[in-house]
Amino acid sequence: MKSYRVRVTVAVGMAVAGLALSACGPVQAGAAAIVGGERISSSDVDAKVREFRADLASHKIPEEQLNLGMSVSQLILYNTANARQYAELARRKGVTVTESEIDGFVTQNGGQAKMDEMLLSSGIPLSMGRDTLRTVLIQQKLMMQAGAGNDQQSRQAAMIKVGQEADAAVPVSFSPRYGKFDPQQGFVADDRLGAVPSE
Repeated sequence: MKSYRVRVTVAVGMAVAGLALSACGPVQAGAAAIVGGERISSSDVDAKVREFRADLASHKIPEEQLNLGMSVSQLILYNTANARQYAELARRKGVTVTESEIDGFVTQNGGQAKMDEMLLSSGIPLSMGRDTLRTVLIQQKLMMQAGAGNDQQSRQAAMIKVGQEADAAVPVSFSPRYGKFDPQQGFVADDRLGAVPSE
């Protein structure tokens, strides 16, 4: 299985660098995760799951046809944590992404309708779309700073380096309710709680 530490596929040819998210450390009651000192609540994740399923219905995409690799709630939590972690790292390093850069990225990847379809097929509610694309562009800029070239080897090395820097600068911990995060497999059942609750 492809390592979540290295990348999470978000769309055709569009890779979002994963992070070595840890599932350790205290997590506040009612929190799905803590990103740095910022809380992501379980109720926020649940609301995004409902939004995502409404988006699927409006676009007539059957959820059972998606191959997400983890549950919808886990994927939404992962992407929310990813976006917040990289937004904070970018702020600290003075890296910015403008709205026009996001618009340009959408245009280059087939337009808004095509982008919406790619986001939904990757388990991302449309309300999180621009934050997800901003994260992709932030990661690209950070990778360039870390020495990424046009070859796969330098890009992978830069991706890992940036992921490690993000993890060190803005640590993330998950509630065991969502499972234990394994860098190679994504979320797996936490032995302390048994299976991850079904949706």
